[in-house]
Amino acid sequence: MSLYQVNKFLRDINCSADLAQRCKTAPDAVLQEYTLSGEEHEALKQWQVRKLYDMGANPLLLLVYSMATGKDLPTYVKALNEKR
Repeated sequence: MSLYQVNKFLRDINCSADLAQRCKTAPDAVLQEYTLSGEEHEALKQWQVRKLYDMGANPLLLLVYSMATGKDLPTYVKALNEKR
């Protein structure tokens, strides 16, 4: 697991509107720029917030990622509270 890379990606999305836009249109290409496990790649691509949180991703960065990709706060909270 490369939690550092997951959190780095989440942070980068917050800092770059261009990266956020690229992630919406070509998520695989963007995610391949980071050293992620297959599980991390898929969780980010599929916006599996609870899974990412359980892996140890920073919840504030997950929130920012959610907002950058067009999700609203209630949708984020619902996804975070999903039972696995």
